Amino acid sequence: MECKRCGNTDKNYFYKGHKGIYCRKCVSFKRILLEEEQTPLDYEVSREVSDYYFAFPLTVFQEDIALKCLRQIKESDVLLHCVCGAGKTEIVVRSIEDYLKRGLKVCYAISRREVVKELYIRFQKIFPDAEVVAVYGGHHDRLTGDLIVCTTHQLFRYYQTFDLLVLDEVDAFPLSGNKELMHIALNSARGNIIFSTATVNDFLRDVLKERNYKELKLYIRPSLKPMIVPKVYYGLKPYLGILLFFLLKRMDKQCIIFVSTRKECRTLYHIYRCFFNCTYVYSDLDKRDENIMAFKDKKYQHIFATTVLERGITIKDVNVIVMNLHKGIFAEENIIQMLGRVGRNYANPNGEAYILSRYRTKDIRNSVGFIKEANELSEMSLL
Repeated sequence: MECKRCGNTDKNYFYKGHKGIYCRKCVSFKRILLEEEQTPLDYEVSREVSDYYFAFPLTVFQEDIALKCLRQIKESDVLLHCVCGAGKTEIVVRSIEDYLKRGLKVCYAISRREVVKELYIRFQKIFPDAEVVAVYGGHHDRLTGDLIVCTTHQLFRYYQTFDLLVLDEVDAFPLSGNKELMHIALNSARGNIIFSTATVNDFLRDVLKERNYKELKLYIRPSLKPMIVPKVYYGLKPYLGILLFFLLKRMDKQCIIFVSTRKECRTLYHIYRCFFNCTYVYSDLDKRDENIMAFKDKKYQHIFATTVLERGITIKDVNVIVMNLHKGIFAEENIIQMLGRVGRNYANPNGEAYILSRYRTKDIRNSVGFIKEANELSEMSLL
């Protein structure tokens, strides 16, 4: 017995109701019976899409990998493995344009709704003649258009629908480690998939083992400058709290302070608001979108955040401090993504990055080592 939607085969999750058998692993999306046939969402795509538009030209390195991606996606899946800030979204635009001009169905999916909102606006500017539709929790009245931008959870609405699916930040929560959600995501594509990420974990490698794909790598940011290597400090909580105070006090740029938990986020905010113009954000905060937008609009100097800000959102001219006060919370890929928020301004790719930790962990060592190695490969590519 297998659920056609999520791939579950554990008999303990199947339940026989008065209408038939259904899977409890994916019932939260919408109850469907095992004998029910899923059907693709049928809709027309306009062929009137004009050439894409960028405010700034791509670098020769981005152009090269964009062309390789366009050629390869017609033959197989693509793993687009680029360092943070390399411009993964811009790189896949050439492939998206090609599919749209051929009247094919395209979707760009990513984990978090705030990133969907940001990408929706960006894609409207990149494809001014295309009908771009955003779909996320609480915003799914309109499901069809030329280019669908949605959260990964919303892909359950599009069984075998897309000729091209871009799965961005594919190693991030909630997709990473979630076999059922990944199965639903993969089933939304009837064509090939671009898996896009800066950090490849074991779960993603296991998924790709079952698929025909080619990996394309890019270690060079558009500024041609290396990623910022963080300074790491270890100590007890009181020492790290004092150090955080003095680091923030001397900074002239905005700063994102990443913390482990919602409680820690609120606590540090209430302490440091006495000294700094700051705000805070975590995933289920009522004022989440409002606080993020206020920070992006420079209304606050600093923001305390959980991993909700670690990916997808670009905020220019920020420093980053990672507060690792709880063992085992931040994995290597989390730390790399957090530090990758620094230096994303093409005109001024500078900034500061710090890790303040109570524990000397393998994940911290590996994340710093990854950044140094990526910088070395970037330097070699520029020679």
